[in-house]
Amino acid sequence: MPERSLSDFAHFYATDLVKELKRLEVVRKAVMRRVIILIAVLGAIFATAAAVDIVWRGFGWFIVVAATMCLGIGSFLYRYLTSDYVFQFKTGIVGKIVSFLDPGLQYEPNGLVDRVVFVSSRIFERNPDRLRGDDHVFGKIGETRIEFSGLHAEYKEETYSSRGSRRKWHTIFKGLFFAADFNKKFYGKTVVLPDTAEKLFGHFGAALQSLNKSRGELVKLEDPEFEKLFVVYGDDQIESRYVLSTSLMERIVAFRKKTNRPVYLSFVGSQVFVAVPYRKALFQPTVFSRLTDFKVVEGCFEDLELALGIVDDLNLNTRVWTRSPAAGPATGGV
Repeated sequence: MPERSLSDFAHFYATDLVKELKRLEVVRKAVMRRVIILIAVLGAIFATAAAVDIVWRGFGWFIVVAATMCLGIGSFLYRYLTSDYVFQFKTGIVGKIVSFLDPGLQYEPNGLVDRVVFVSSRIFERNPDRLRGDDHVFGKIGETRIEFSGLHAEYKEETYSSRGSRRKWHTIFKGLFFAADFNKKFYGKTVVLPDTAEKLFGHFGAALQSLNKSRGELVKLEDPEFEKLFVVYGDDQIESRYVLSTSLMERIVAFRKKTNRPVYLSFVGSQVFVAVPYRKALFQPTVFSRLTDFKVVEGCFEDLELALGIVDDLNLNTRVWTRSPAAGPATGGV
C-alpha cells in the first residue's frame, strides 16, 4: 500500500474532496430540515400521549406505547430520509478515499464480507441468524489478498408462552471484520481473544480459561505483555506456537495499542481474520453538523487506514513461511 500521511490526505482533501463535499453540504441541509420536522412531529405525538396518560390515569401505558411507536417509526423514517444522502457520501467521498489509499482496491458501499467467511474464522462460537453490513473493501495489497467491511452479526432467541411467541435479537459482533491471505495452509485453528477473564479475576480467571474446552486447547506463550492482553486457544499446541512467533506477538500487541480497542484474531486454513468491535457505524456522514469540516473526512481516513494497515501491522506481505510443523520441520515466521 502506498505510504499516505495525514498531510498527504489534507492536500487530497483540499484539491479533490472539497468540491464534492460542498455539493453534499447542500444535500445535508435539506436532509437535516426533514429530520428536524420528523423529530418535531414525533415529539408532539409523544407529548400528546403523555398528556392523555396523565388525564386518564393510564399509569404510564400510553407513554410506553407512544415511546415504542415513536422509536420504531422514527428509526425507519430516519433511515429512509437519510439513505440517499448516505449513499452519495459513500460513493462520492469514501470511495475516493479508498482509491487515494490504494488505487488497486475496490469499494462497494452496500457490500459486506460473506457469511461463509465470517463463520469460517471460528472467532465466534455462535453462528449468526442474521448478518448485516456495508462498506466492503477488497483487492490486493502487495502480494496479499484482503477484504473487510462493517458487520453486525446477531442470533435470535425465541420464547413461547400462552400469549404467543416472542423473538429477541442478540449481538454476536458489531464492528470491523477483516480477512486476508496468510499464504500458508494450517491444519488446525488458532484463535486469539481478548483476555477478559484473567484481567478481571486473576489466577481464578486463568483457571476458567483452561476449562473452556469448546475453544480447543489453552495455549500458554512466553511473551508476558501478550499474555496480559490475550488468551489463545488452538487445536494443536505446536502449530499455534509456530503461528504466533515472537515477532508476530509483538506486532499484535502493537496493533492492539494502536486501535485502543479489544482485538480478536484467528488463523484458519490459509487465512488470518481480525475483528475489531465498534459501537458506531463506520463511514457514516454527519447530519447535524457541517460536512465540509475536515474532521468529518479525517475520521473516515483514519478508520480506513487502520483496516488497510493490518497488512503492514502483521507483516502479511513477508513471504517467509516454509512448511507447517504438522508436515515436518519448519522455519520462518512473521
